[in-house]
Amino acid sequence: SAHYEGRAVDYFFRPINARNNIRGWSLAQYLVANADRLDIETVIYDDRIWTKFRSGAGWRDYEVPARAGDQAILEHRDHVHVDVAD
Repeated sequence: SAHYEGRAVDYFFRPINARNNIRGWSLAQYLVANADRLDIETVIYDDRIWTKFRSGAGWRDYEVPARAGDQAILEHRDHVHVDVAD
């Protein structure tokens, strides 16, 4: 995980509701729009993923890793995850 390398941050929008979903998407879209300037490689939010490597494909479905835990958190429904380049 990029978190363990110090290259990732999560921005939480709790509780999960319509208002916070709009806020989360606003941040996620801002990060993607400024990915080159901010050296962003990956943004994950609301069970969707954007990567610089496949930016032409836009937002794609996010495949949740197979592990135990709260499904909403694993799907990034309550937070925007962003990683930056090395």
